[in-house]
Amino acid sequence: MRFLRATVLAFASMAACSTAPSAEAPAEYRHEDRDLSLYMIPRTPQQMAAFYEARGFPAQAREPIRGACFITTGIQNKGDRVLWLELGRWRFVSRHGGIARITRDHWRRQWARLDLPQAKRSTFGWTLMPEVRDLQPGEPVGANIVLESIREPFTVEARFRTARDKAGPEITVRLQNVRCAQDPGP
Repeated sequence: MRFLRATVLAFASMAACSTAPSAEAPAEYRHEDRDLSLYMIPRTPQQMAAFYEARGFPAQAREPIRGACFITTGIQNKGDRVLWLELGRWRFVSRHGGIARITRDHWRRQWARLDLPQAKRSTFGWTLMPEVRDLQPGEPVGANIVLESIREPFTVEARFRTARDKAGPEITVRLQNVRCAQDPGP
């Protein structure tokens, strides 16, 4: 429960990061049905850099963060069976093909190369969506999914296996015309 409260507070502070007085509210993509609720909110590079700067990340660590597409994502299992979050089964596709998800392993290598202190690595890690996680009935999870930055719209295909043994019917959610957030112009 403490982790859930800390996560909610962290994402509330992330949502409060302002990009500029004239910036529009961030786009929000939603799906809700009897099985699950899913929302995705793309964050601007400026928002993400400010979020990590406030947590003491040095400039050289904020640069790769600014170059990626961060999407704050929340999922809640509304059904009566286990729902499996498995990010490796999700697809992100533009009209030009697949968009790479930037995984925890990529960030681990990046932080090792920059010799980022372990405390900062841990902070960054808890802001990322788990790679694999079971969601019990009624259970939520929320964090960031990170993609390579792209300016054109894309489709998110979120695939969830169900049941304790993952043998239940699969649930597929498609969110179309999702866009990475961009910093406001001058």
